[in-house]
Amino acid sequence: MNDSDPSTDTAPDLDFDVKPVGKGMRARVRVSAGGDVLLHDEVDLGKESKRSDFAARVAEVAGVPLEDVEAQLLRLADQREAPIDTSGEDVLEDDLAELTRRALEATDQDVRDEAERLLEDPELVARIGRDIETAGVAGEEELALTLYLIGTSRLLRRPLAGIVQGQTSSGKSYTIERVAGLFPPEAVVMATRMTPQALFHAKPASLSHRLVVAGERSRLENDDTAEATRALREMLSAGRLSKMMPMKVDGEIRTVVIEQEGPIAFLESTTAARIFEEDANRAILLSTDERRSQTTTILRRLALHASGKVKAEGERVADLHRTAQRLLERREILIPFAERLADLLEVFADKVECRRALPMLLSLIQASALLHQRQRQTDQEGRLIAEPADYAVAARLLSRPLGRSLGESLSDPARRFLDRLVQEVDDPIDPLPVPFTAKDVRRRMKTIGRSTVAGFLSDLEDKGFLDATEAGTGGRGRPPKAWRLTGRDGEEVDVLPPVEVMFPGGGGNKMDKLPPAKPK
Repeated sequence: MNDSDPSTDTAPDLDFDVKPVGKGMRARVRVSAGGDVLLHDEVDLGKESKRSDFAARVAEVAGVPLEDVEAQLLRLADQREAPIDTSGEDVLEDDLAELTRRALEATDQDVRDEAERLLEDPELVARIGRDIETAGVAGEEELALTLYLIGTSRLLRRPLAGIVQGQTSSGKSYTIERVAGLFPPEAVVMATRMTPQALFHAKPASLSHRLVVAGERSRLENDDTAEATRALREMLSAGRLSKMMPMKVDGEIRTVVIEQEGPIAFLESTTAARIFEEDANRAILLSTDERRSQTTTILRRLALHASGKVKAEGERVADLHRTAQRLLERREILIPFAERLADLLEVFADKVECRRALPMLLSLIQASALLHQRQRQTDQEGRLIAEPADYAVAARLLSRPLGRSLGESLSDPARRFLDRLVQEVDDPIDPLPVPFTAKDVRRRMKTIGRSTVAGFLSDLEDKGFLDATEAGTGGRGRPPKAWRLTGRDGEEVDVLPPVEVMFPGGGGNKMDKLPPAKPK
């Protein structure tokens, strides 16, 4: 990348030449004046401290104001950001409606008729679950259905976000990709690597009401990671982005405003046991099924495909659901029982996470109503009216994730970690010492990595399953942190009551059928 044209000068005789070094934001930056090289060094443009150090050296050598050099390096950093790679045409929102219309016109009438029947099917959610399995996802019924509803929520005023946690090879990314493949390509943005500035520099309106599917979240938790996801948090909370930044305009450094309209639905995966709190509060935290029974299900499914006993119908199913999603209209949705839900969550009012829990619950109910729009009544203003059946779907899929967010229960991987910890402490022959350190635990659980152990221990402490203390000194320096069990078990807790309790007297008699719940 060469930025030696006059528009990049911070002073009349100062030029910058930038050449990328490997991946990320590292680059060789050569600063020259009048053809003479003043400074030539490798800089990580993505780190503010590194940019500032290099800017100070340039300002001193070149005799120019420090703020001018810092502004130029910031602009170069923005230019080094990789653009978001979309899976469909990158178009304005108005054009998206036209693309949808054209796609429907080009769809075979039999596919469109089948999509209409799908949307009118009283067992729509169960049908979606079966179709997702046909599309290649073995097991994971609740996870896959939740992802599908998050994708559908892109059409709402307040779409949902989801982060899928799980170990390597547990099927996180695969499940997300297969479910995302059931949505129209023009409505999905595939961002396998999303840099801090990527959302700002996407084409105007190219994200509005899209499903953004990111890649694997970084395991690191530091200031740089928090900065990298700051734009995402703003988009999820406010539904739009606004940023003031210095840019060269007509030879002068001026402050310009970059705006990006949303809102977006969002999905990503991670192997991290612990997620930056500001991000976790804005997303539904989901987890893959890592039990032996799920592994057996996957193995059998692979074997059936290989033996030819299962017909590959993934593309037919994908065409059907893409058409159905194109047929959905953006509608305003009322939830007559919203106040009752607020009363229900008051029991958790001492936890600030409750403030995020209710909007997530309401949005998932609205996503279900939107998906069932051919089957829901409307008021005099044409607004869809959510029914108890929509609550039933949301309660079934969201009760356990909300229990984890509110600290009432643990994710499946964290619960298995706690069970293993209890076994090691209670071992009659060689018990784990109490209190135990992270190092003690790693020695016993050799198959679990250092960062994963640290994440689980911190999570268990935060949620009251462990008490923190200090290990015996036994040497110089501050003793390491240690823990002891509190005696609290890790059983799943459903924080939302079933529809029969929420609506006594048969309010849920139209409840859509769901796949069987997985055992706790």
